[in-house]
Amino acid sequence: MSRQAALRVTIIALLAVMAGLVLYKVLGLGYSYASIIPQESYSVELGMSFTGIGEDVSVRTFLPASEETQSITDELASAPSLSFRREQTPLYTAGEWSQYNAQGPHQILYSFSAQIRPVQYRLDAGLRIPDHYPKSLAQYLAPTEVIQLDHPLIRELSDRVRDPEHRELATLKNIYDYASGLAGRPFKGTTDAVTAAKLGEASCNGKSRLFIALARNNAIPSRLVGGLILTPGTKRTSHQWVEAYVAGRWVPFDALNSHFAELPDNYLALYRGDEALFTHSPNIGFDYRFTIKRRIVANDRLAGFLGGHGFNLYQALSSFRRVNIPLNLLKFLLMIPFGVLVVVVARNVIGVNTFGTFLPALMAVAVRETGLLAGLAGFVVILAVTALVRIPLNKLGVLHTPKLAILMVIAILTMLGLTVLADIVRVDALASVGAVTLFPIAILTITSERIALSLEEEGWKKTGSVMLWTLVVMSVAYFMMQSVALQALILAFPELFLGVVALNLWIGNWTGLRVSELLRFRSLYRAGGGDEPGGPQEG
Repeated sequence: MSRQAALRVTIIALLAVMAGLVLYKVLGLGYSYASIIPQESYSVELGMSFTGIGEDVSVRTFLPASEETQSITDELASAPSLSFRREQTPLYTAGEWSQYNAQGPHQILYSFSAQIRPVQYRLDAGLRIPDHYPKSLAQYLAPTEVIQLDHPLIRELSDRVRDPEHRELATLKNIYDYASGLAGRPFKGTTDAVTAAKLGEASCNGKSRLFIALARNNAIPSRLVGGLILTPGTKRTSHQWVEAYVAGRWVPFDALNSHFAELPDNYLALYRGDEALFTHSPNIGFDYRFTIKRRIVANDRLAGFLGGHGFNLYQALSSFRRVNIPLNLLKFLLMIPFGVLVVVVARNVIGVNTFGTFLPALMAVAVRETGLLAGLAGFVVILAVTALVRIPLNKLGVLHTPKLAILMVIAILTMLGLTVLADIVRVDALASVGAVTLFPIAILTITSERIALSLEEEGWKKTGSVMLWTLVVMSVAYFMMQSVALQALILAFPELFLGVVALNLWIGNWTGLRVSELLRFRSLYRAGGGDEPGGPQEG
């Protein structure tokens, strides 16, 4: 058997084993897409500030809690010099920050992660409005100052929306259609049910209170829900919607944003009841901001699913946890072959040059904590400084090995300097460059030596081109290695590594022209009328 034939057989065998194991897990062991696919999560940061004037101060707001449709994790509260008290009730969780004789500016930071599950209820069209409810629901049928059940206008509207046969779904649909039909208006203080009906327009709280008034007048218990719509960005606006008690469960309705018996996956509930989101001491210049970011995280069912099945990397994950090694380290170790594969494809198939064979992949791992932009900036600064320092060292005639040792010292000092500078100018991501890039410090030092040599031998243009491609390949490797979906697939299907090996074997026998060469010489192929060669070929 020839070398080429043996290589093809090896590649086919690896791919066949990989495909066989994947099919066995999917068809035989019940591995499913729904159990593995990552979920969307939101990172929420609430920043509050006030200025004390020597008097007692308190600031109170509602905190999210895990429930059937939402999961809250990674809670963190930070407020130097303020005391904190948590209040728990069946309808909400509240947090209160306080201080005696507060003086000067104060900052409160509360953050958490939230995963929201969309909900949709199918209501029985034939269900009639009950004649009696448990006593615990009496408060949700009673009037309030802003939900005026006895007002003539509310009674008239209640009669108008009531289904003649007292069917619950039909009545709720009529109430929803009426409240939805009101014109929307920006939120400006509290709008009661009567005012909303008279004006024919209202914000979320006015429409919700009118919905509740009409529902309660038709013997359907209902209550207000306050929370946030999690859209990425910075905002000061909260949101309110309604829950009606139907067939033994609380069903959501949002007349402002057209959600009937359903909510999407970005509605975060903070409290139930007609409450103000913030209460605080007067005359303190209180201000707040919500900062919301969307991110992709591992499926919360993944660990449980993998733990109940074999032939995956869950045991390795468990071993790392037992010996107190960060699990993120395992995940990135698993991703390194894929980052390196990006470099291999870039160099051997596309035909671009980079500084260092695996430098882009290793640097992609190193900047995982800073984020890509801050990591690229730190990478370029460190390389530039060390490359420039090499010039006077060469003029002094310093030998190669001591010179590399000096460049390593300069690289470390540059990292520390970046950390201090970033802290001064409040660029948090860049401030951690010094900590996260220690891993490839030797590689950085050697790379700076190569850059300096390239400047001397190839000039600025060629060196700049190679540096640009290094950054591009590093960015692609970063996004590949950051993929939560790919991490989950590798944990469930470690046999995919066989595919990586097979692909490297195939590329390792690449004798065709690279993509860059095809583009460079395309005019010659067109002139000669020949086919453009490419791909593996036998020698």
